[in-house]
Amino acid sequence: MDMLAGVTVEFWHWWILACVLLVLEMLVPGIIFLWLAIAAAISGIALLVVPSISQELQLICFGVLSVISVLAGRRVLRPGRSGTSDEDVSSASSSLVGKTAILTEKTVNGQTRQSVYGSSWLLVAERDLPKGQKVRVSAVSGSKLLIEPINTDI
Repeated sequence: MDMLAGVTVEFWHWWILACVLLVLEMLVPGIIFLWLAIAAAISGIALLVVPSISQELQLICFGVLSVISVLAGRRVLRPGRSGTSDEDVSSASSSLVGKTAILTEKTVNGQTRQSVYGSSWLLVAERDLPKGQKVRVSAVSGSKLLIEPINTDI
């Protein structure tokens, strides 16, 4: 029953496994095979440095390194981690504050819908403004841009 008794694992076997896992990484969605490939490559390096490692110890080394690399990889590439704080979730829209635009339609009851820098927004002013009025974004409130007129009578 011991079919693999005469088979010895060489360091390059681990490297071939690492290459196969990298190919799988390219074919399958997710980032799991990358970490297993790293573990296989390190196992191959360990066998190259210390050739007398038993096959059982090689498998244990691969298993431990797989767990460590997966956990380290998840810590580095944590989903939702974008480098912004929770308070700055709307950083893209908050970058519109201070930008200027020209109204393409007059405001009715202080409101109009218009595309501003490539996105459609509900523009809200304190009073009705005419078409062609130059305005500045003073704040962002959800899907609304609070605007104020810019006086061009200088």
